[in-house]
Amino acid sequence: MFSDLDETIKAILVQAGGLDPTQIDVSFEIPNREWSGGIAKPTLNCYLFDIRENRELRQSGMQMERNGTNGAPARRRAPLRLDLTYLITAWTRAVEDEHRLLWHALRTLMRFATLPVQHLQGDLKDHELPLHAKLAQADSVLKSPGEFWTALENQLKPSLSYTVTIAVDRDTQPAGVPVLTAFVGLRQLEVAGQPSNDVRLGGVARNQAGAPIADAEVFVEGQGRPTFTDADGRFTLRVPSAGAYTLVARVGTTVARREVHVPAPDYTLTLEPSDPPAPRQRAKRGGGKGGDPAS
Repeated sequence: MFSDLDETIKAILVQAGGLDPTQIDVSFEIPNREWSGGIAKPTLNCYLFDIRENRELRQSGMQMERNGTNGAPARRRAPLRLDLTYLITAWTRAVEDEHRLLWHALRTLMRFATLPVQHLQGDLKDHELPLHAKLAQADSVLKSPGEFWTALENQLKPSLSYTVTIAVDRDTQPAGVPVLTAFVGLRQLEVAGQPSNDVRLGGVARNQAGAPIADAEVFVEGQGRPTFTDADGRFTLRVPSAGAYTLVARVGTTVARREVHVPAPDYTLTLEPSDPPAPRQRAKRGGGKGGDPAS
């Protein structure tokens, strides 16, 4: 759900705020010195740095509800309300542009006391309760900005605190552990006792509006064969070990590239397809008369 909230905030800034993704990036990475040194264009950084229960909205006891129209009443625990706080900063070459970009983000986000449903992404589209948002509150959880930026070994910057309250169903059972980066130890049969590491990573290909892209070709530059995204835009790839790689997604003539350092918090690729995806070519098994076997 956290990644869905990231994509929702990005959709609000891009679609409601009119930001051009080709000119201005929206990043959710930790704004340390290493990250800021690699910025290529003006960037809004929305760093999720605090998660805590909203005690003002805490409800105790059980709630009564019916299963279906004529179902029997059932008891259910009240949802857990969580405050997710982002630190929003602007990064440009000129201070004047930095202030303009931060002011534009403030003017965009302050329009919505609750997150607009037309911009909700992923599982948040089915969120039963409104997603309330607070911006630049005096009681922000960031009490000492100087210590925060010192810990990141970066310069002190003006920032906005942006808090979104979500409700989490306590009775929902997770479907399983999400696969983002998985390390698999292998032993080579040819050379006994020489172990090697294989790393599996999974992500999602989306368009500029945040919708998943099916049948997009995705590969790691210089590493093995490509894969194709499923109906939900998800893909899984393998790399030989942790380190720096280039992820590439391709739909028609449109190509998106992203530099990642494995392991990473996520491997989302964003692109705007200009052409529909070409039909996937599947290799034939065996050889026909007069032809070579397919590999």
